[in-house]
This record gives sequence, structure tokens and C-alpha cells, in this order.
Amino acid sequence: MKRNQKSQSLSPLKTSDLTIEQLSQEAEYEFPYHYVTQFKDGQFKHFFLDTWSINYASTIEFLLQRIDAGQGTRIVDIGCGDGRFSRELALAFQSSAVVGIDYSRRAIALALAMNTEIANLSFESVDITAKHPFGTFDVAVLMEVIEHIPIEDAVSFIRSVRALIKDGGVLYLTVPHENKPLEYKHHQHFSVEKIVECLTPSFEIAEVLPFERITWFRGLILNLLSNRLFILNSPRLLSMVYRWYKKNLFFCASEKDCQRIFVKAVAR
Repeated sequence: MKRNQKSQSLSPLKTSDLTIEQLSQEAEYEFPYHYVTQFKDGQFKHFFLDTWSINYASTIEFLLQRIDAGQGTRIVDIGCGDGRFSRELALAFQSSAVVGIDYSRRAIALALAMNTEIANLSFESVDITAKHPFGTFDVAVLMEVIEHIPIEDAVSFIRSVRALIKDGGVLYLTVPHENKPLEYKHHQHFSVEKIVECLTPSFEIAEVLPFERITWFRGLILNLLSNRLFILNSPRLLSMVYRWYKKNLFFCASEKDCQRIFVKAVAR
């Protein structure tokens, strides 16, 4: 595969076509904020201050453990943003070809700039609901994406996602649960029943897993990482907190205790 080349715009959405929520997300791509989070060999660091870091790092590691990608697998990261998760996919599955796609030209420009050295990774700015030349993929990932889609467009978006996946291919996704208050840049959050209902016309559900346990310990951990008095920067302490978080707060006993949902689905 060729190394990253300048992305060709394939029917990207114009700024005038974006919703208020999408414009809010677009404005955040002035800085590649997903790259603040650092984790490797059990070590965890969050340079600058990103209160989402511990959630983001733990979810990436969880997904990389769940995804099954062998030699020659084609993987698409839909709604890749600035490409951080696409990067981790390409590094974890070096015999696979990874393509990150997003409607945001600014996000894709950041993704290209941050990942020039990875040979099995490419990026494109494209609206997947329009005509595109990608063909089909073995694996698709939607990490915190569907909540950004306007409710009235969700059905057509899922159909477009399905069109990107070969028959029998696998979709891995995460979405925020309705237990979590709706954020300003989101159109909707989901229950297990709701996300399964969205996917069932095009996919067979293979696994559903609520995660990110709701507990007062979560607020304590976030305050320990950063508060009005200090930001925790000790590599040793950060790694201890991160390991404790993954062991005790990432998984939960039931849907009523979760903040997010993981789904593995097979294309019909």
C-alpha cells in the first residue's frame, strides 16, 4: 500500500450543510485533541488537560482487544475525526489496510498531518451517504459516532454503513447510553433496545456490552486526575489510577449502571 497521500475530497459536506451540533464538533478540530491521551505498555499519561482521556484510552484498548482482524483485512474507521483511533488500529493490525473517513475536511487534514509515517493507514474526507469508490470492508468501526447523526438521518446513515461492509463482515461500535445526559454536540443517546432496533434491519447482533460503570468513585477519580488545585502528572500515580480504573470502573453489572454501550454486529 502507498504511504499517505494528499486526501482527495469525495463529495464532502459543505459547512453550510452541517447541523448546529456538527458545526460545534467542527470547531473543536482546531487542535488534534484526541492525541493528548498517551498509553503504552500499561503506562498512562495525559498531557495538557483532557478530562475525557481516561475514558478514551480505556475504550481504545478495549476495542483493540475485541476486534478480530487477520492478514489482509480491510478496516474502515467511520467518523474517524482527527484519526487517533485509526492510527491505533493501523499500529495494532499492521498486516491490515486501515482507512479513516470523516465528513470534516479539517479533521482529515489533521489526521493526515499526524500520521504521515504509517504505511497501512490512509484518510479520506467523504460523505458516506453519497457515491464513493471504496468498495466493501471486512471490518468497520463506529466509535462514538451515531450520536452525532441527526435523528431523521440515522436510518439512511446505518444503511450507508452497511453498504461499506461485505456480507458477513463485522461492525464494532460504541455509543453513549441514555443514562448519560445529552451533550451539546449530540443529537441522541441510546438504550440497548434503541441501538439494537437501529441496527437489526441490516445486521445480526452478536454481542452487546454496557460499560463505564456509574458510581461516585468515577467523580473521585476525575477529581484526582484534575481539580482546581492541581493536575496529576506523576507517571507512576497516573498509571496506578488508570489500572485501577480499568479493573473497577470500566465494566458494569447491568445496563442501568452504564454510561456507554458496545455492540458487535455482523452484516446480513
